[in-house]
Amino acid sequence: MLIDSQYLKALAAAIGFSDCGIARAESLTDDEYPLGEWLALGYQADMHYMERNAQMRRDPRLLVEGAQSVVSLVLPYKPDRQIESSARIAQYAYGEDYHERIKRMMYQLIARLKERYPDFEARPFVDTAPISDRHWAVRAGLGWIGRNTLFIHPHFGSYCFLGEIVTTAQVDRYDEPFRNDPCGDCRLCVDACPNKAIIDRQTKDSIQNSKYKFQNLLDARRCTSYNTIENRAESLPDELDTRGYAFGCDICQSVCPYNRQAPSAYHLDDERKAQLEALSDADEAAFRRFAKHSALSRIKYPQWQRNINKSRR
Repeated sequence: MLIDSQYLKALAAAIGFSDCGIARAESLTDDEYPLGEWLALGYQADMHYMERNAQMRRDPRLLVEGAQSVVSLVLPYKPDRQIESSARIAQYAYGEDYHERIKRMMYQLIARLKERYPDFEARPFVDTAPISDRHWAVRAGLGWIGRNTLFIHPHFGSYCFLGEIVTTAQVDRYDEPFRNDPCGDCRLCVDACPNKAIIDRQTKDSIQNSKYKFQNLLDARRCTSYNTIENRAESLPDELDTRGYAFGCDICQSVCPYNRQAPSAYHLDDERKAQLEALSDADEAAFRRFAKHSALSRIKYPQWQRNINKSRR
């Protein structure tokens, strides 16, 4: 089956996605995705799930039998204002849980494509399977991996949600991978991280001779976002400087010039803002009610309290 790529992209835009790119379903190279080295260095911390299905993370054909194409979709989330709270929350968690929102939109896109192509078969993914969102977005020509190790879109910056539709269909025209490095000599994100979690390949002697020099690595053990979300320990490392964050962290993103110039994509209304700010004093029942359809559902109330206590020190 051959799909009209421009028709697919027009449908994606009509449904609400801000950008769309399409790549052939082939294996990512080590140069593109230095997963093996990252794991060997122990930078995954306790995220042992990253060690499983390593080959599947590179090759979507192992994830979806007969896969021919990977459709990458972008939905920006930069809010028009930020909350004012002693318990700071990463901006991606201000709105509705992105997993639910993007999944609905992707199912709409698949349904619309089936109207024109009845035999169209595909599976949508939003952080729900071993597939690397960032690297497939680069393969699809949508942007690049920044020095902070995040995907950066030239217009929307790194404040973007990503999703993929892996399909057995081919398209009439595939996009070229994004090969430029617009970050240049900028090191604002590297220098801004209070815990030095971004391992800069220009200065890290132990991996100075790596064949993957062009990509920095993130040491999750030092990362505030990892520690406040993925780390299940009763207490956080004493040396961790959270800068007041109780869920996630935006520090390396907030200093990025591409994010500073990016347009707002989400209106944080007064009611939602007040609810977010009230979470610092919420009891368990109130926290669970709010978190149910929010990215905050990634953590339990005891973790939330642990993080708040750390952020207030």
